[in-house]
Amino acid sequence: MISLEHAQLRLMTPADLIAVIQIQAEAYVDEMLESQEVIAARLANVADTSWVVECAGQVCAYLVAYLSQANSVTPWGSEFAHKPDADTFYLHDLAVSHRAKGLRMGPWLIAGVFDQMRERGLRRAALVSVQDSQGFWSKLGFRVVDQLAPEQVRHLQTYTGPAVYMQCDL
Repeated sequence: MISLEHAQLRLMTPADLIAVIQIQAEAYVDEMLESQEVIAARLANVADTSWVVECAGQVCAYLVAYLSQANSVTPWGSEFAHKPDADTFYLHDLAVSHRAKGLRMGPWLIAGVFDQMRERGLRRAALVSVQDSQGFWSKLGFRVVDQLAPEQVRHLQTYTGPAVYMQCDL
């Protein structure tokens, strides 16, 4: 049985990619699915900010993120790497398996990762909310940023459905 009591937050490895792809397929509409090659390239670039939650020997959630700059939106499907002079922790992809539904795995994972980012000296987090997840992120302290440069608005428009750029203080 999956529970937070026995959950372990750890860095993602290439061996986790199949489970990550399966969880992504559970969590997102088909238009939002990213290829294993894209996810593997991101992992290679930002292995120190990509995590999984392991429960009973199985990956049950993941987060792929990177160090970025405020008000900078990553276009959907693009590769990324840590940005020089980063001031913001950018959460690109958080997904939780249906097996862990109702356990508050997402907020638990975010809390553990935010502690690590504060230790690195970061004071802000950002993300693009998709698939009507704005309420979830608002409960975690994120707020909508309406004023973005035109190029960043174009990047935001690469996401399927309503997409909203949000930030919070760590």
